[in-house]
Amino acid sequence: MPQVRTRWLSFYSEHVEPVSKEIFSYVEKMIIGTLIVSAGAHVSSSEPAIVLFGYLRHGLIGRGVMLFGVILLLLNFLDGLYKLARLNWHIAYQIAMTILYVALSVRLVQLILAFRGGE
Repeated sequence: MPQVRTRWLSFYSEHVEPVSKEIFSYVEKMIIGTLIVSAGAHVSSSEPAIVLFGYLRHGLIGRGVMLFGVILLLLNFLDGLYKLARLNWHIAYQIAMTILYVALSVRLVQLILAFRGGE
């Protein structure tokens, strides 16, 4: 029985733990980027109560913040593609993982923006 436990712990530390850390890291970066996009959309869609320096237009600032969030999301996606391309997997599996990654990313962005809209 101790041998089974040792094998499991070895398997977990070599295979499961690094993958789960990468997945949670990507999700965290996507959430941060999406919240930045959401903040920019909020500022550009309405006149917020916070005056940003008095002379800056809120719509322009909001679009700039949204652009920054989109750039962060794009960089996160490109980082994921780069790490996926370094793996020695079959090209069909890499394409399937890329499509899944894009679909889940878009859906996560939609969900967070939908929750923001419920204010």
